[in-house]
Amino acid sequence: MTRKREKPVLCLTFDNMGEAHNVFLGKSATPDPADTAILVGFPNILSLLAKYDLQATFFVEGWSALHYGDVVESLQRSGHEIGLHGWIHEIFAGLPERTARQYVNDGLQTLKLRGVRPDGFRAPGGKIGPFGLQILAENGFSYDSSVDTAMPDKTTTDPGDYAGDELTRSQQGLIRIPWQWFMIDAVQYMLAENGLRNPDDLAAFWSKILSNVADRRGFVTMINHAHVTGVDAARLAALEKVIAHALDLGFEIMPCRQAVDGY
Repeated sequence: MTRKREKPVLCLTFDNMGEAHNVFLGKSATPDPADTAILVGFPNILSLLAKYDLQATFFVEGWSALHYGDVVESLQRSGHEIGLHGWIHEIFAGLPERTARQYVNDGLQTLKLRGVRPDGFRAPGGKIGPFGLQILAENGFSYDSSVDTAMPDKTTTDPGDYAGDELTRSQQGLIRIPWQWFMIDAVQYMLAENGLRNPDDLAAFWSKILSNVADRRGFVTMINHAHVTGVDAARLAALEKVIAHALDLGFEIMPCRQAVDGY
């Protein structure tokens, strides 16, 4: 069912923190004290959001919440939402059910130690998998922002007539916040064979999508990363262009928890 809105909505989100994924890959065992994503990327992103007085959702791995408490606290002080992003940025959809339950539970307990009770979850790797929604429902989550399809080798680089997505409710009662692979900075800059590597090109692409969404007062989700956009001046400037364009178009820019409020 399409929800009638007075204004278009941009759900602004950021994924990953620190060395979690490298721990999953077996490349690291401990945090890197010289990690530019932590030292530069997160401060840059927080400064950008503060400049426009915006709140966003940061999906954080449980391992990251354990090791980067000062970053988690800075997000909380700035009024941003913190969601759970697995344990060590594992490929969540491929986990056995018991392991998936363990990672969700351990992540929740670690965030709890930081004073955070997350409302939402985004599966590392994007896909929620066969057990995820039930596990989330049993653990009291109110929403999930994962997908059911794997990242394609090639991504969309022409906005066409795409004009946004719609929130839905799962059989387990969770609100599902959708997104598209082509709305992820890492997919465009690094992962897709044909991704838009030039920041100005990506800013123009995303801005056109926002114009399409605004015309229909639709809903769209963006996903960025501190280690991809936050550490690069040109990419950060491109993200700022997109945010400024969204505001000019009359978008309500918000975190996930606000997007699902009252749904």
